[in-house]
Amino acid sequence: MIKLKELVINDLNSFNSIEMAKLYNFMQVMKDKRQIPLPQMNTSYLKVRESLQVCAGSLSEEIMREREEAL
Repeated sequence: MIKLKELVINDLNSFNSIEMAKLYNFMQVMKDKRQIPLPQMNTSYLKVRESLQVCAGSLSEEIMREREEAL
């Protein structure tokens, strides 16, 4: 790791001010991305859709039919 750091520092010394500014901006973007957690993929709706595939008609009709049967 130290060897890599030394190589980077040596290369930094050869950069002009425009290249240094670009590198600094790039480093800031990398820092920001590390701090933002990746969004978790929510697949709940897929489970609901899979469960509803057994309904022959619409969901509201199925609910009304089950309520009538319960009475």
